[in-house]
Amino acid sequence: MSSNKKIESIVSLFTAVVVVAFSSFSVSAAEASVLLPSDDVYLQQTGMPEDVLQNMDNDFKAYIAADLKKSDTKLSRTGEASYQFDYVQTEIIPSISPFATTPDSGVSLTAYAFKSGSQISVYPTYEFTQDKKPKGRDAFSFQLGAAMRAYDFGGQVWYKDSSMSSWAVGGSMTANEQYWDGAVYSGTQLGTPDWSMKMKGCAWVHANVGTGTDKRIAMGYAYNPNKVNISVSFSTSGSVGLSFSTGSGTIYTTAKIVNLTY
Repeated sequence: MSSNKKIESIVSLFTAVVVVAFSSFSVSAAEASVLLPSDDVYLQQTGMPEDVLQNMDNDFKAYIAADLKKSDTKLSRTGEASYQFDYVQTEIIPSISPFATTPDSGVSLTAYAFKSGSQISVYPTYEFTQDKKPKGRDAFSFQLGAAMRAYDFGGQVWYKDSSMSSWAVGGSMTANEQYWDGAVYSGTQLGTPDWSMKMKGCAWVHANVGTGTDKRIAMGYAYNPNKVNISVSFSTSGSVGLSFSTGSGTIYTTAKIVNLTY
């Protein structure tokens, strides 16, 4: 065989190998993209009702789905979701707002929960429905009933003012105080602007099934434009509840209690 023909054969073989390798890679990538579920599909498969899904804040939806997917061992290993979490329905418990110095109707509170075996993931959220000036002294807190025993906390903040057409990602949320039954997030991480804007946050707490039967979650947000000192206390009477103690000055608080129905 002439040297030219040998070179042509080697080039043809190399090209074939490259084409085969590239084709294999393309198929694998395509298969992975098909297997990887969208946030909507993932949450639907947990059993989240369609009306809850459609009314859910898009940033909260993406953040919660991402956190759940991190714990989905099959998804992280193969790209195929195992949908190991089940959505947990929540019921609002009618309650007075005794935790407030002055009630605040400008903050909305919601909680989402999912369960897999003995693991429970809860996502308490807050959102300003009116423009406010956080000034770095607000507090967001929640307490879990004895049916849950928390072991890990985190969260994310978003913000938006009148000059912005969409929400922007702020900083992460780190619990200033954390306990087996809840956490307090406060200070500059919840926003520092001295001008009117909207803020929202999604906390997460990973918990194990506890020894008690109380499946309630108490949530509270303290808006503190007067920058007074705030102390948040949890109920210690075998129930759930939050109280805010202050120095001189007025704070504005929102509170809600929900019950998990698993």
